[in-house]
Amino acid sequence: MLSFIHTADVHLDAPLQALSDRYELRQDDFRKTMRQIRDLVLDRQADFWLIAGDLLEYHGGRRSTALFLRDLFASVAPVPVCIAPGNHDPWRPDSFYQTLDWSGNVHWFTPEWGAYEFPDKSCVIYGWGFPNHHAYESPLVSFPGKLDGYRYHLMVLHASMLGKEAEEHHPYAPITLQEVAETGVDYVALGHIHKPGQFLHPQKKWPVAAYPGSPEGLNAKEEGQRSVLYGEIDRTGRVALEMVPIGQRRIRRRQIGLEGAETMEQLIDLLEEKLADERDSDLLYLALTGERAAHFSPSLAVLHQRFSRFFHLHISDQTWPDVDADRLIAEQGIWGRWLAKLAQREEQAASEAEREAVRLARREALARIGGSAR
Repeated sequence: MLSFIHTADVHLDAPLQALSDRYELRQDDFRKTMRQIRDLVLDRQADFWLIAGDLLEYHGGRRSTALFLRDLFASVAPVPVCIAPGNHDPWRPDSFYQTLDWSGNVHWFTPEWGAYEFPDKSCVIYGWGFPNHHAYESPLVSFPGKLDGYRYHLMVLHASMLGKEAEEHHPYAPITLQEVAETGVDYVALGHIHKPGQFLHPQKKWPVAAYPGSPEGLNAKEEGQRSVLYGEIDRTGRVALEMVPIGQRRIRRRQIGLEGAETMEQLIDLLEEKLADERDSDLLYLALTGERAAHFSPSLAVLHQRFSRFFHLHISDQTWPDVDADRLIAEQGIWGRWLAKLAQREEQAASEAEREAVRLARREALARIGGSAR
């Protein structure tokens, strides 16, 4: 049996501009998570640590962080650490990947297909790394094929598996499941998509490739528990994957309606009740929703102050005033004509995306109307 820990998309030293004064604390979280993954490699006695790109930002990555990684990887020796650079950390001559001296157990993949042989484990690990920040063709087109004489064949690759999960990301290094299956390798450790996902071999019906997801959430979309993958491959080539929870803080998204609150005091009491179970240590993205009294406009500055117990809090006001739109339209004043025009545009919209844009415009119109009535 062969075992491995698979992670990707750590994005050490990513800008995370919204965190401002909490930035360095969050970067410390990322380093703690990397140490947590290191400990998992040792505790599980994994044969390999596979890292599928976007590890340390090329733009903005600091030498101190690179030195942290150098020492971290050396601490798992002789366990091989196999890294395929991605679009955020390409294999460039001036990158820390090439300018630092790394311990002998660290194996880098470059824009030329590489293969590292481990005869004592009867295993070959193949990989390809980004030459720069863009790659529009499938790297598997030039894959030279497997080496003979080995039982296990793994691959590390930062790429976009074509399908709906890749729609929110640039399809850099686009590949297909059929291409993956045709390589004949047992498992492809993927990076680039920050949401976990596994892909079954078309014939064998067990995992042949997977995304572990980002081990620490980077933005509001990356909410909830994060993970890395622990994998085992038996002598028949069957792959079994386990999602192992990881990370220091979770990102949480909440939508809370005002439920009739007409003063800041009422709203604060409501939020205290609704957020009582949320962890102070998390990053909370809160959206205020629903209809509100036209005379009341929530103060986000006050709410940030009163709920400063959270590590990071972002509040958006998506409420709209309780304006009688039908009455305004019937009166045919300037506000009514505006609302009537928006209603017509919504009815004539050619797509759901266009209708949603009109709804947002109507919400903004109502907000302005309500503001004039305060």
